[in-house]
Amino acid sequence: MSEELINEKLLKDYYEIFNDSEKLKDFSNYYKALVQIVKKYPLEFTDEVRDEWGLNELLSIEEKKYIVDKPDICLNMEKKRLVRNYENIDTLAMAIRDTLWDMVTVYSGKDCPITPNDELRYIKIVYEDNSDKILLECAGCGWTEDIDGNEYTGPVGKVFPVNKEEIENI
Repeated sequence: MSEELINEKLLKDYYEIFNDSEKLKDFSNYYKALVQIVKKYPLEFTDEVRDEWGLNELLSIEEKKYIVDKPDICLNMEKKRLVRNYENIDTLAMAIRDTLWDMVTVYSGKDCPITPNDELRYIKIVYEDNSDKILLECAGCGWTEDIDGNEYTGPVGKVFPVNKEEIENI
């Protein structure tokens, strides 16, 4: 993790997203704009930073297949929510990651057994051998379970969002 100051040009370009009506006209354009900002600044969003904050997985998906019908964010309010002083590249990477996840998260309708006010979301874990498994996860506390409701304790892998088609094939 990096404690360096954030590049001023990067921040300026990031803030410009929120002043560009084309980039905020729909969730697909917004998703692409956030992905582009990460890709445009590889010296700041290093492999280490992208891996630490799970950005690589979100940068690699076809957003049109994954963006949900009604994400739990309001495009008109994103400027107010996300234009702020970021302490370092990690805080910016985390904000971008969380926003990208907000646009692609499919919720299960099932409450987390640990934090009952948090609804479990579908995730796909991809293992080193490229096999995968769909699980339910609480974004708040990290509780993870299989589709049958049993606690999932491993093995670990890379975490990706799940789209509606993948859920229908379970």
